Amino acid sequence: MSETPSQIPAESTAASGAAPSLEKSSVSTTTILTVVVALVAGFLIPSTLKGKKDDAQKDLYSAQAELASRTAVINAERARQGLPPIEGIDQDSPEQIASRLTKDAATLANLSDRFRILLSQKEATITEKNNSLLTSEQARQSLTSQLAKLQNQLDKTLADGSDIDGIRNQLDEARNSLAPLQAKLAEFSNRPTLEEMALAKARIAELEARIATLEATPPTTEAPKLFAENAAELAPAAQSLFRGLSELEEKPDLDVVSAYKPFPSEYGATKLREISFGIGSSQINPSDKLALGDALASLPEGSMILVVGYSSASGNTDANRRLSSERATEVARNIDMAKPGNQSVKAVFLGQTQRFSSSIAERNQVCEVWQIDQKK
Repeated sequence: MSETPSQIPAESTAASGAAPSLEKSSVSTTTILTVVVALVAGFLIPSTLKGKKDDAQKDLYSAQAELASRTAVINAERARQGLPPIEGIDQDSPEQIASRLTKDAATLANLSDRFRILLSQKEATITEKNNSLLTSEQARQSLTSQLAKLQNQLDKTLADGSDIDGIRNQLDEARNSLAPLQAKLAEFSNRPTLEEMALAKARIAELEARIATLEATPPTTEAPKLFAENAAELAPAAQSLFRGLSELEEKPDLDVVSAYKPFPSEYGATKLREISFGIGSSQINPSDKLALGDALASLPEGSMILVVGYSSASGNTDANRRLSSERATEVARNIDMAKPGNQSVKAVFLGQTQRFSSSIAERNQVCEVWQIDQKK
């Protein structure tokens, strides 16, 4: 035991002589190798050098195995992030490792910035789309509101033009006819006979049925009042125009065209529109309705509108007369609804004709719309 202290300085001197080379090599080794060398040097101190070297070698292998395991974990994480693996980590200096980590950090920072920019752009696009959808929805709601308003105006116009007063008068008359019967029933209340009771009940049932029928009758439009059965039902100015049109029936096509020229001065009449119809039809095309509305927009107050209906000469004469009257009435009804003021409207018919074309029958399926100055 007394010789052990004397051996330690000799071994320390030998170790100190090798120290410069170890210090020089440590400059180029990694931090991990430095730790490993320190562990090895620590195991050189015990008295049995060979046994300690074996232990140090085992520890070195253990440290290298742990280093390899940690390197594998790091490389797996780098592979997940799309970075290249770290190779030869046990041969790189701490400065190289730090430089590589710095570069990796910079790469990750750039990727983060790019992701942030892309996210901002996506949010801006989403905001723009949301604003566009909101604008579209507001426009749709506005159009829906306008459509509902126009529909209400149309319903009101139709209701105002109906013959409600006539139905109400009939209903009042039916109810008033109950008064005598009710008075008579009051007289019978003291000593009514079975026959009187039966008659009274039958009369009441009859009147109640009449009232129910009147109340259930839908409002009629002004169309029947618009139609004139003959020229006598027209105003004097309209009668003159009707007679002038009737005289053109047997004239050739070219003569009819020239005969219309003096109508403004002779009858105070201006032809506003000529509306065509399909075979056997009295329905007005939507385009003709729009054109008719434009023509009526500038009508002066108090003017008269005369609608004259025609049909082609093909088919049954009576059926064609009825068809021409239906066409004139339909046009007059639309004019009466669309007129801008207090203009009067009448519909008449002239039935079968060839005045618009003697060779093409379909051209005679028309209605003429005339504006008449009643001062003429």
